[in-house]
Amino acid sequence: MLNAQIKSRLRAFFAKMIPTGRVTVMNPWAEQASMTERLDVERVHEIIEAAKSGDPRDLFSLYRDIITSDSHLQSEFAKRKLAVLGDTLAVVPKDKKNPDDVVAAKVITDMIDSLKVPDPGNVASCSWLRACSHLMDSILWPVAAVEKVFRPSSKPGLRYELSELVAVPHFLLTYVPNQEDATGLMKVREVNDFGYPTGRTTEVDGNRYIIHRGHLLTTHDLWGGPMRSILFWWLLGTMNREWWGRFLERYGSPFLLGKYDQGDDASRSILERAFGYAVKIGGLVVSRNTEVELVQAASSQSADGYEKFIRLCNEEKSKLVVGQILSSNTKSTGLGSGVANQHGKVRDDIRQFDSIMLAETIDVQLCAQYLRINGIPGRVKLLWGAVSPEEKQALGDMLVSLKQAGLEPADDAIEAISEEVGFEVRRSTTPAPTLPGVTTLSSSGLIDPTDTLAANGAAKLSRTFRGSLAPVRRIILLSSSPDDLKKRLTEFYSDWAPDQVAEVIDQALLAFAANGIK
Repeated sequence: MLNAQIKSRLRAFFAKMIPTGRVTVMNPWAEQASMTERLDVERVHEIIEAAKSGDPRDLFSLYRDIITSDSHLQSEFAKRKLAVLGDTLAVVPKDKKNPDDVVAAKVITDMIDSLKVPDPGNVASCSWLRACSHLMDSILWPVAAVEKVFRPSSKPGLRYELSELVAVPHFLLTYVPNQEDATGLMKVREVNDFGYPTGRTTEVDGNRYIIHRGHLLTTHDLWGGPMRSILFWWLLGTMNREWWGRFLERYGSPFLLGKYDQGDDASRSILERAFGYAVKIGGLVVSRNTEVELVQAASSQSADGYEKFIRLCNEEKSKLVVGQILSSNTKSTGLGSGVANQHGKVRDDIRQFDSIMLAETIDVQLCAQYLRINGIPGRVKLLWGAVSPEEKQALGDMLVSLKQAGLEPADDAIEAISEEVGFEVRRSTTPAPTLPGVTTLSSSGLIDPTDTLAANGAAKLSRTFRGSLAPVRRIILLSSSPDDLKKRLTEFYSDWAPDQVAEVIDQALLAFAANGIK
């Protein structure tokens, strides 16, 4: 009897730790006013110092104003988010052979699918996609927070369901020490029923909030996160627009130039009066012998300098957000330079990092909690996106190369290959078809067993077409003529130096001829 009472009290105690009521109230009128109208270098330094002292409201409000007013930065930020959120989210078991993990994956998938659709009039409550987008604000902001709200469940096997996710505005985050906590850790400002801060703060409770930091900086949040590095690039770019407008206002319009004989003060007086009236009547009244010119200011050189400086500011922003500049600025890098491929790899690395960081945060701070409060012992893994077409092609070429070398993936590898290509694959029960008139490839190279030339050169050809040249074998099989082979190889190795491509073509033509294909 005593044990039952203790269990009941413990159950009631832990139930209080599950947040079933929302405390975040979003009120746009409670946000700080825009501060970009009269911003200068001194004011930016004051904002940074205030944040370092524990009050980042001005800094976070400045970040908000920069994102909403800078079209280039907003576009680059959207690219960074869409690279992850634009892909499909898959919830898979941590161990597919563990029944508990399989059940857990289904439960988490149902949790996401059954998340309450927010009321269009409620600007705080988020859909799953909006909540993930808010968490990814910490790519530039130092931190982002989302409130979790649960409700008792009527579904069999579940105690609680995820009711809603609420984006916590950044102006409600603070680090100012108080009497209860002098450590300077992150706290949330309490608000009244209308969303206005009350002056009180509460500690960040991991049971209620998801806290995400989507960057690699290990410095404290008060230092501003990654976006601090482009504050002055944004400020200079904005001020430069004002400076350019003043220049055009003063020197951009054509002006009048009058000439008179030296010492002819009467003519000079007439010109001065005529120029004064020109502003009012929009024209000049002068004698026939009076010389007047309309001079255009030479502003083209200044325009070039302005354009270069704006481009420099935007490139620095692009480097921070997406790691490269080719996705926003068209720039010639030379034929076969491979810069575009290198920048594509940088983008893929960033996308993979963002998806891993976001998946880890949601798994640890939401999925694990949801499974725990419902008494489900399994573990899950969140995967964003699928393999790119280039990676799928590389995987296919590798499998072909393995087959040509007399090797094949083990049964355990089929599952990993299925995850890579995005759909279930299995071993074929029929042999792979061969092209008409084309002999097959053995483990030692491209060989026609009845051809002495091919047999003698097999070892050399096998050594030649390895590593980065492994796809050459497949290209030889698919080519219908020597000219077709040259064309395919030139396109496939377009980022190689011409002399390297020529050497590959020579070796491939030898193999092509040795295989007996005309």
